[in-house]
Amino acid sequence: MNTITAFFKTRAWIGTFALAALFANSHLSAAEKNIASFETEESLKSWTSVNDGVMGGVSKGGFKRTEQGTLLFTGDLSLENRGGFASIRMKPSALGLDGMSALVVKAKGDGRTYWVDLRVNDQMSASSYRAYLPTTAGEWQETRIPLADFKLQAFGRDLPLKAINAAKVASVGFTLADKKAGPFSLEIEVVKAAGGEADAQLVTSGKTLVDVAKAAGGFKTLLAAATAADLVGVLSGEGPFTVLAPTDEAFAKLPSGTVETLLKPENREQLVAILKNHVIAGRVTLAKAIEAREGVSLQGSKISFKFEDGRVRVGTAALLKADIAASNGVIHVIDQILVPSATETGPLKSDGLIELAIERGVPIFNNGDVAGCAALYEVTAEALRSMNSVPETSRKVLTKALREARAEKSARQRAWILRAALDHTLASLN
Repeated sequence: MNTITAFFKTRAWIGTFALAALFANSHLSAAEKNIASFETEESLKSWTSVNDGVMGGVSKGGFKRTEQGTLLFTGDLSLENRGGFASIRMKPSALGLDGMSALVVKAKGDGRTYWVDLRVNDQMSASSYRAYLPTTAGEWQETRIPLADFKLQAFGRDLPLKAINAAKVASVGFTLADKKAGPFSLEIEVVKAAGGEADAQLVTSGKTLVDVAKAAGGFKTLLAAATAADLVGVLSGEGPFTVLAPTDEAFAKLPSGTVETLLKPENREQLVAILKNHVIAGRVTLAKAIEAREGVSLQGSKISFKFEDGRVRVGTAALLKADIAASNGVIHVIDQILVPSATETGPLKSDGLIELAIERGVPIFNNGDVAGCAALYEVTAEALRSMNSVPETSRKVLTKALREARAEKSARQRAWILRAALDHTLASLN
């Protein structure tokens, strides 16, 4: 008996559910700035390539302009001689990004996960601010990355937290360093920066998640499942939620007849349980999820987030696209259905969620990863704010702690601020 069939035959959960499963291309407002496009050969003069040959490696990587007016970054990654990276970047210049809050990249990849690199004008040459750029082979994608999600790194290691200063950004680039030898290809059409006005329009556009889903395509099965579970009305709720959205292809991987069976009215409880396993309370960006290492779904499952085998993995699924903004949350697109374990008994209560966060956070903190601990506590605090079982007074404490933590540059202090709020909330529940 396969996992899906066993789950379907043996489990039944009853509960409410909030799902937002959809994406559409981001349309930037006038609050945007073009950073790089490649309509002419002249545009390539500001770009250069830097590969692991600078440290003895033998990887090959370079770029050219295509007939379609795009930049093609290609090569062959090698792990020999302790190498393993290839990169391209703009030569330093004043980009004038003061007041901008996000980077928007339109690119077509090969299924590998790249880095987007930002360099400021006063940092060491070997360091950069980095964010993940997952790709789907052969598919053009427009990815929006908040500048706050770029993390300072050098030689593949995180450096002490220092938030990026948009006004000082002087270069943008792309790096492949996924520890997988072989040829690669990333085609880039445009790189833009978006300001707060554009961000606000995304949130206040008035388009419901159902409207966006119907326009997007690729999520017909997911929308049908939400309809069968009588959950479409919830898609217009305030949230926020983080949705791990399986594509139609992901549903097609299930054993023959499974979807049809789950869509029957008498099987609504099982369907709700599976769908709840793809939703996390709060707005959790990819960078925050990777820092926290895991989140807890509304069904109660622990969903891991990690970079493995050249891809970002979400539980057992591969991440196809990340950080798709919606008015009531954020969406990450995945290639598999995340099935709840047969040993899980249902959604965690608020006190159990706090205890789990502390259980996981303390050893992370003690092992020196204070930023990871702070991220885990932040995700937990966001989730608690949306739970009806948490008293209003504690929600205010959590809101205040989140605001103070996000304004705090020290990861250690952020962790302690959030831990105090979690302890207060746990005491109020008991």
